[in-house]
Amino acid sequence: MAIPAAKMEELRELVEKQDKWHYMTKTWDYVFWLTAAPVVGAAAFITKILFAGDWEFWTDWKDRQWWMVVMAMSNVIIPSALQYIQWAAWRFPTGFTYTGVCMWVADWLGLWGFWAHQGWSGYPLNFVWRSTIIPAGILVDWILFKTRSFFLTTIVGMLVWTFALWWSNLPMLAPYLQPAVWMDRMLTLADVQGIEYLRTQTPEYLRIVETSAVRTFLGEQIWVSLFFAYTTSMLGYWVGQFIGRYLAVWPIGRFLKKW
Repeated sequence: MAIPAAKMEELRELVEKQDKWHYMTKTWDYVFWLTAAPVVGAAAFITKILFAGDWEFWTDWKDRQWWMVVMAMSNVIIPSALQYIQWAAWRFPTGFTYTGVCMWVADWLGLWGFWAHQGWSGYPLNFVWRSTIIPAGILVDWILFKTRSFFLTTIVGMLVWTFALWWSNLPMLAPYLQPAVWMDRMLTLADVQGIEYLRTQTPEYLRIVETSAVRTFLGEQIWVSLFFAYTTSMLGYWVGQFIGRYLAVWPIGRFLKKW
């Protein structure tokens, strides 16, 4: 059945009107995500330094025992909140990746751009390099995209998150885990760095070199640490979900309903 000319003209005007508003909407999207990036990066960075602290700052603290545990748990909270917000609002499975990129930029602007450690304290960058969560974040977002379930993302995604964090950062960490003889002691190169370059610190923050009860577990401390990090990451994931659901999205919905 042929469509009347008047109806065709009306449809054409509607399409042109939608195109105009679509362009403005896309422009607003770009402005929103660019302006949100510093806030997201700062929130993720602050959460990391609050929960991880020195374990993330120094190379000699990035050992195989506790670094992965605190790193996996502290870095999952804000990405989880952003993942829920982006998925609920736009069905974008990009929360972890977006947060990881924002935090990476914030980390290196502070570390290199503003000379946080290198300029003020004289520490070379290979002593204070930052870890990355971008590869692991891409995998977690992909799991949410395929499963469309936050529950399955918790069970499967956090397991992938933990192991992907370790393997994606291992190429940067491995050179500093090589054995070295220092004053007739067998240490890692990272331990030698920590001993030779003194830090201002109180006694409770003094680094105990390579000693822990975890090492007595069949000599496989890395696997014990990774599976413990897996359990803490699941907890951190739902802390982030709580923030995204009830501290970010829910108040906005309640406010809009009043209007």
